[in-house]
Amino acid sequence: MSCQGSRRILACGIIVVAVLVGVAGLSAPCGAHEVERFEGGTAHRGDADAHWVLTLRGTWREMGRQYGGLARGELRRFFAEISEDLARRGMPLDEQFENARFMAATFSSDLNELLRGIAESSGLSEDEVLVLDAGIVMLSTVVLGGEPPSACSGLAVWDEYTPDGVLVFGRNWDIERESLQPYMKYLAVVVFIPDSGNAFANVHPLGNVYLETGMNEKGLFIELNNGAYSDLSYIEGVENTVSVLVTALNQCSTLDEASNYLVQTPADLSYIIQIADAKECVSVERATFKARVRETEQPGILAAYNSFVPPYPEEWIGKVADPRPEEIDPRYSDLIKLANSDGFRGRLDVQGMKGLMDIEVRDGGATHRGTVFQVIAVPRELTLWIRALGYSDWQQVSLLELFAER
Repeated sequence: MSCQGSRRILACGIIVVAVLVGVAGLSAPCGAHEVERFEGGTAHRGDADAHWVLTLRGTWREMGRQYGGLARGELRRFFAEISEDLARRGMPLDEQFENARFMAATFSSDLNELLRGIAESSGLSEDEVLVLDAGIVMLSTVVLGGEPPSACSGLAVWDEYTPDGVLVFGRNWDIERESLQPYMKYLAVVVFIPDSGNAFANVHPLGNVYLETGMNEKGLFIELNNGAYSDLSYIEGVENTVSVLVTALNQCSTLDEASNYLVQTPADLSYIIQIADAKECVSVERATFKARVRETEQPGILAAYNSFVPPYPEEWIGKVADPRPEEIDPRYSDLIKLANSDGFRGRLDVQGMKGLMDIEVRDGGATHRGTVFQVIAVPRELTLWIRALGYSDWQQVSLLELFAER
């Protein structure tokens, strides 16, 4: 297994909201919203007691300490399970340490400070924390043999596509459900309120500090898809895109600021990144040689999957692979057709989006056996809905009150 391969898998799109189930570092609360505290950080159960939500404040090191202290028992259990799983699949612990250090070396100094803080209070060593952070990436690489996954898709709708014109975004986080489903008990929403910049939420398995799905207090929602089918290149010495996305949500307050930042920042691997606010959505297609902002296919709708969408700029011709034929990967066209169908056009509020995301590829949708969890975002309301397939039904996480706790 190569570190380069693991980072390619990461491009699929991952998330961080702290969903902790039976956290050993926390006494189980009696009420749905009873709060646990550690050094200024808090944790509570979300809807239906299915997920934990963490709220962390201060410097990156302080937020890491709060993270580790609040989720200490669960982090240790998660590390034991995934490191043993990887070892059984042929990746010994020393190789896990090596790959995890490589991945952390591509992160920002802020994220590395966060990881050090987790190690200080979780009872895990720094290397063990790094393995926990990279564990899902390494497991995905082993399971898929280093090949890019047919994974992750998104659909943004607004204006005439929704009952009230408000933007709704539906996102599939896809890799391989069977191998990753046991770890969905660790899916979580983690809210970061750093000393400077915007507060933001990250949706991911517990202990994964990089960002593939998230929203900030300004109502910017970001989700990331693997773009390796379009551009297989890898650029050494460039910050990992899933680290760059943390900075984008922390430092950018408008859609234009975020899209410009992502276009101007060099890419390590090819990614397709959707940025939405309350009114519209764009797709930033980041090739390793250049990036562009792709706007809507038609007013009020934008779909994305794992290939750049033609037509391409002239200078991209010959550098970018064409999308696979629809008979092989119909997800992009499926999403556009469904949104324009009589059953969904004009009806795609949260409930309508849930119905659309139930439809599998075999029935003309985009969900498939690789779909691990799904997220629906309503940026105007600062609200997320999360579902881990085979583990939990849709659960609502309202970020408005959490962001207000700064």
